[in-house]
Amino acid sequence: MRATSHSTPAILVAALAGSFYALAAGSAWAWNLEEASAPYKGQTITIACEAYAPCNAFKKFIPEFEQRTGIKVTIEAGDLGQIQQQTLTDALTGTQVYDLVQMTNLVIGAWGEHGFAEPMQPFLDNAALHDPGYKLEDMSQGVIASTGTYKGVLYGIPYMLNSPFGIYRKDLAADPAEQAAFKAKYGYDTPFNGDKWIEVDDWQKWRDVAEFYNRKPGEKVAGQTLDHELWGTAAAFKRHITLFYDYERVLLGMGGVMVDENRVPQFDKPVAKQALEYLLDWRQFSPPSYKEYTWDEEYADFCTGKLFSTPGWADSTAMEEKPEECPVVSGKIGYFLHPGPHTVADGSSWVIPSKSQHKEAAFLLAQFLGTYDVQSRCHPLGCLSFRKDVLANPELDDDGATVLFRKLLSDPNLVYPRPALPEWVELQPLLLDELSAAGADQQDADTALAKLQAAFTEILQP
Repeated sequence: MRATSHSTPAILVAALAGSFYALAAGSAWAWNLEEASAPYKGQTITIACEAYAPCNAFKKFIPEFEQRTGIKVTIEAGDLGQIQQQTLTDALTGTQVYDLVQMTNLVIGAWGEHGFAEPMQPFLDNAALHDPGYKLEDMSQGVIASTGTYKGVLYGIPYMLNSPFGIYRKDLAADPAEQAAFKAKYGYDTPFNGDKWIEVDDWQKWRDVAEFYNRKPGEKVAGQTLDHELWGTAAAFKRHITLFYDYERVLLGMGGVMVDENRVPQFDKPVAKQALEYLLDWRQFSPPSYKEYTWDEEYADFCTGKLFSTPGWADSTAMEEKPEECPVVSGKIGYFLHPGPHTVADGSSWVIPSKSQHKEAAFLLAQFLGTYDVQSRCHPLGCLSFRKDVLANPELDDDGATVLFRKLLSDPNLVYPRPALPEWVELQPLLLDELSAAGADQQDADTALAKLQAAFTEILQP
């Protein structure tokens, strides 16, 4: 861990003091945040995070951290793609704006490869800084491996657990007449039966349900006449990071991957075309604005009752379940893991930029937000806890996303660890170019995938 010259004496004093008290008091000595943060009182740290539920939940606890430590925290929240670009630009130019940033798997490789991120282990090994009650073994190993680790080095500590899943309107699906009409049309009982948690074993069944619940104003659904369109699902084909994740979730669920363990692209495999054509087929059951659609629109239209089902994320369902936020659908949402063998081990980590002038203060904040005390209080507010002890709380037995995450944590075979390639920074825009062009009917699936296979191969297999 590198420290700025002006703070080195303070760090040494804190470390020596910690050692002295530990020797003098033995097991009676207890770490506390107020003492650990004393050398950094008066510092201001700037953090960057996506303007969704976890970041919003953390904002409620940061004043507590500021009061206890005397460290001031400035928060920049925005679109995830924008945050990734801003923080990477900051790292590239060395302008030292950010002290703590939310990091995803798609950029952690580049940060680690180019030395933009400060290794976390020295902070964890520093008795003056590390709360002994904060233990990585208590947390999701998928998040740590996927979003915090590169080439065996720990560069990030968990921010949130947020693997993708599907959601649907269980209140509409529970109607017996709708269920009977579905069986009459498709010849099988719908798995979208009105239960809060359902098992969907085939992507075709989600497609059939999307078609079935695609209704126009004046038509009825569950005995009610619609005064607006109800779309069966949402295909998001804007050139936005949403498209990367939505294509990947279908591809993994159908048994494919974008890049294998040997860094060989897999877009020339039949499953890659099957997954893309599936998403393209969804367009006919989606809002006509699908070419400008992202997860923001998925959230907004589901929230206002315009979608029967949609690809889901826990950071959006945390808001959709709030009556004051989404009164039309709150309490009416059903949840399901994707069909097929795998879903991605997703989430985010906190990373400290190597150019930060306030690394120790930044670590203390990330650690504070990850403690059991804070996580147990903020998980119900939407911070999407990565702590196994928090997720195991019986009081969360009726929480939609929590139950799905328990299933993922209990069966590691379900979880796919996307490789943390440094090249994702280059590859991601290429994928968005080609898939969004296919979504706009500017090229067919074969052309899009052939271009991706060639471009990925050139970058990954030079």
